[in-house]
Amino acid sequence: MADEKLATSFEKLEKRIIVSYSVETLSDLRIGGHDATAPGEVDKLVIKDGKGVPIIPGSSLKGVLRSEMERLLRSLGLKACNVHETNGGCGKCTVCYLFGGGRLAGSIRIRDARAETRKTQIRDGVGIDRKTRKAMDGRKYDIEVVPRGVRFTGKVVIENPRLGDGDYTKLDSFLTTVRFFNETVGAIGGATTRGFGEVKINIDETREVTAVDYLEGNFEGRPIDRDDVKGQWRGYLKTQGAGGDR
Repeated sequence: MADEKLATSFEKLEKRIIVSYSVETLSDLRIGGHDATAPGEVDKLVIKDGKGVPIIPGSSLKGVLRSEMERLLRSLGLKACNVHETNGGCGKCTVCYLFGGGRLAGSIRIRDARAETRKTQIRDGVGIDRKTRKAMDGRKYDIEVVPRGVRFTGKVVIENPRLGDGDYTKLDSFLTTVRFFNETVGAIGGATTRGFGEVKINIDETREVTAVDYLEGNFEGRPIDRDDVKGQWRGYLKTQGAGGDR
């Protein structure tokens, strides 16, 4: 069962964790924006910000990381709702407390990652007839992609990281899920079955800011040694009964 105190964990600011992260493309990345609306325009465009810079929406990263955490917790015998089957989350399980769900705001908020270059490339695509396994007439299309080797940067904000007995349990839950993603799924966006979207998420810096820091004008806070938070998420899950019948 999730910690019931989480439901009121936003009543005051204890600590705010700022995680600077980067995403490195290991293959062409396809996260789509709008389709073509004018003759001669590329059929499937990459999503970009108002300045024409390709972005990875925070919601895309949140979705894939949340999905991995849901699957892991269920495998450990813990309750984790399916966000798609519960119309946005149950608002009661541990995953909802961390990422948000139902009417509950999440503690982990992932901001968009922006590419360090505007560079994109065009790839050809063709529709395949599933019966004949041959190219379909008139089904050629163009795909805009972000090429391999491009770096995106963004930030994650984690509110009041304490959970259970650990001062940084929520932070460790995020870091652990990122490591698991990199070692297993390692892909986001469209056409991943065709080799698109292979990425690696890097944690570049982790800092904490307290209410006292804000009062004193120290908005940068102080760095956190990530080795000091390891094991807190695992310890919390064990207190919730993870793997108890194994």
